[in-house]
Amino acid sequence: MFFLALNSEIVQRQIRSTQFTADIIDTIGRRYRQIAIPTLKDANKADELRQKVRRALETRVRGKAFIKQAPVLIEQTLKDGHTGALDAFLKLEDEELEKALVSDTVTLEFGGFEATSVPKSKIKNRIYLPKYYDPEINEELQKLSGHCEMISIGEAVNDELIELQTGHEPGKLAYGTGEIPFLRTSDFANWELKHNPKQAVSQEIYDEYNGRQDLRPYDILLVRDGTYLVGSSTIVQEGDEKALYCGGLYRIRSMKNERLPPYLLLGLLNSYVVKRQIRSKQFTRDVIDTIGKRLTEVQLPIPRDLSLRAEIAEKVKTIVEQRSNARNELRDLAAKFG
Repeated sequence: MFFLALNSEIVQRQIRSTQFTADIIDTIGRRYRQIAIPTLKDANKADELRQKVRRALETRVRGKAFIKQAPVLIEQTLKDGHTGALDAFLKLEDEELEKALVSDTVTLEFGGFEATSVPKSKIKNRIYLPKYYDPEINEELQKLSGHCEMISIGEAVNDELIELQTGHEPGKLAYGTGEIPFLRTSDFANWELKHNPKQAVSQEIYDEYNGRQDLRPYDILLVRDGTYLVGSSTIVQEGDEKALYCGGLYRIRSMKNERLPPYLLLGLLNSYVVKRQIRSKQFTRDVIDTIGKRLTEVQLPIPRDLSLRAEIAEKVKTIVEQRSNARNELRDLAAKFG
């Protein structure tokens, strides 16, 4: 109940009214002691709300655990040619989930590669970045080829299987001019967009850029620029499409859903073999890391079995929608609290 009270409108308004700027960052400091927390007098209503909140939070936590483990689970599924690994994980009890989780998925994305030798004839586009030639990645792709067809993102674009586009930068003066979200690389996590993005723009600015961006439900946003965030992705849900996105993001759209459903594409982009390819190809430009146009070189391992494609897509979709529904329920409960 305390969680719900903290997220209620009356408490959030108190927090905003008491925050202040200390040095270069806003804080509430010790003023938190001034905040009045509402409580419910009706014990039955309080117990009913408590159970609803607990169920919604449990749904979100279990979904987050799946997302954290997804690189391992999806990779194993692609190797096996069936969804046994996914099914087994989803059946785990809550106490078993924590034991099953990989401790540091970001570190594992970089792999264990240290050094290799490359013939001069194999050097591509004058790229002398050692990790770019990580031999373990090709070995992994070879293992997956038994059950998967390999197609590069560039080939997928040329075959009109997917559409690839970057965002735009309207400039800092556009920030705060309205309430339409301007999505940046830090505005999503765990396969979902934040409902309180840091920046927003006016309808006028949205209209100016919307024709060039054309964000739709089930589009995937992938971080192009951002060091540790490079390769992170999310999928746009219905109701979230009225937004602009920055130049540091790629918008990826599945153009042939029967061959590459959006949720399958999201799953593949979050497999270890794809994430490791992205990490091996990212480079530093000025003061920030980026994948740049090298994203088109990344190989997607698409299952040959159509039923397996559908099963992976359905499981990923279920997790995303369950977490989204639970978040919406928590938001509605907080809005009605008190």
